[in-house]
Amino acid sequence: MNVLLASIALAATTLVPLNDLGSQPYLWGYYGGLWDVKNTGDETIPADHAAAGLRQAALIQPLDADGNPAPDGKVVFLSVGYGNTQRTFEQFQSLAAADAHVNHHSLVLLNAAADRLDAVKWDFPWKTAWGSYESSVFEPAGVTPAQVQVAWVQQINENPYTPLPIQYADSYLLKATLADILRELKQQFPNLQIAYLSSPEYAGYDTTKTLGEPFAYEDGLSARWVILGQIEFMRKGEMWDPRIADLSYVEGKAPWATWGPYLWANGTTPRSDGLTWQRSDFLADGFTLSEAGARKSAGMLMKFMVSEPTAAGWFVPTTTPIPRRQRAVRH
Repeated sequence: MNVLLASIALAATTLVPLNDLGSQPYLWGYYGGLWDVKNTGDETIPADHAAAGLRQAALIQPLDADGNPAPDGKVVFLSVGYGNTQRTFEQFQSLAAADAHVNHHSLVLLNAAADRLDAVKWDFPWKTAWGSYESSVFEPAGVTPAQVQVAWVQQINENPYTPLPIQYADSYLLKATLADILRELKQQFPNLQIAYLSSPEYAGYDTTKTLGEPFAYEDGLSARWVILGQIEFMRKGEMWDPRIADLSYVEGKAPWATWGPYLWANGTTPRSDGLTWQRSDFLADGFTLSEAGARKSAGMLMKFMVSEPTAAGWFVPTTTPIPRRQRAVRH
């Protein structure tokens, strides 16, 4: 226990957002950067992974209830996660509904996240999350699982116990669970092409011991490991990380995965882009997002979606500009 307490205390004083770490390690040899900046020196998405994402995005089109292409079909964008995911996506749905740039013809934003549906409850089809989603989530919206083509995934283990570097640390367990969830999502939704992964928000205000730090921070490493693991698997064609295993989108084992918005910042300490998390962004328990906090996360998700190359065409429609007519010059 002394080792655990020492690890938590040390981590709490050294937490730097992954997108600000650059090529420096977090602690104990665990590197950050949203991408593999330690080995490549590049803090952007690898070119081969980006190209693969565009190929998967090109497959997204309006589908009918049976999953067949249809001009009047739908593209379902599904949220997958726990309570804060749900609250963020509710605010995101409101933002999208009021935004003229968003596709209001075929796009359906469907919120399948809910309180207490943390990662382990999404892991297998017999777990809680899969029990009644079709009747409770899809049918009221008039869509089917066959129309789901994109997912936003934000996951945690609600009762973490062990921080890094111990080999059974919660971030390792979450890494394996996230990979399982991606495979299960592809089974449940065979037309799913893309999954955007996000970290949880800051948890340093938590008074319930639901998550806390450094667990929320290290959950960002879990998403990073899964994304980089998929990249390495596709490059090498073999099991690079047994806890992640086969995430081939070419063979239909999982959707193509990439970062969504990275939401973690160290409380009131500004991130390089200015992001902070104030106490008022959370309810009394210090963990549940307040309306203001959910709007902040939703705004980041919206900003990400309108600029994400793989979302062009289905989230923000692509249009061909109409040439301006030249007025005749009178002599």
